[in-house]
Amino acid sequence: MLGIFAVVSALVSPGAEFAVARDAPANDFSSLLEWKSQIAADIEHNKRYLPGVRTRGKIGVVYFDLNISRAGWVLPGTRIVTVDRELGSAALLLLQQAQPFPAPDHVGLRDASFRILVPIRFNEFPPAQAAGLQDLVERRKLLECYQADREELEYQRRKAAYRKAEPPTEVYRMPEGCLEAKRQGAERERREADALGSR
Repeated sequence: MLGIFAVVSALVSPGAEFAVARDAPANDFSSLLEWKSQIAADIEHNKRYLPGVRTRGKIGVVYFDLNISRAGWVLPGTRIVTVDRELGSAALLLLQQAQPFPAPDHVGLRDASFRILVPIRFNEFPPAQAAGLQDLVERRKLLECYQADREELEYQRRKAAYRKAEPPTEVYRMPEGCLEAKRQGAERERREADALGSR
């Protein structure tokens, strides 16, 4: 359904990003920007759940030229524009994970579908292995995982609200490496508690 374009010349024109806004009343402009920002935030949120092998060491910007229905689903005619074919494949998976997007009901437009352009930057580097810093790296990873859990729960509750479904009370997915980070964190806490108890 979705085309992946891997040439720079396929980039949409600069005016396409706000094509939907030009047809809207002036007082709807801020709502349109808010809606676009929410879609960008949803895509960015789901980016952390891509398999690391898809994006590791990749740097670049992917342009999501989206054709979205009033229900928040991506329609035919949507394009993923990038100069890196592997990033394009990862972006397609990302788009499948992120939809449906929030419906634009609050925008108050009569259109049946909307086109917006959302740029998403990928800048994943291989993790640095610094001697003597392993414990610090593990603790930082654990903090990032707990932060990801909080943001994921908030994200899934918003999605449930879009669908008028029961809000979740726990997360059902984690970024790559977080399950192991939590296991190591629990083991470290046990070691530290044993050390305190033996004094």
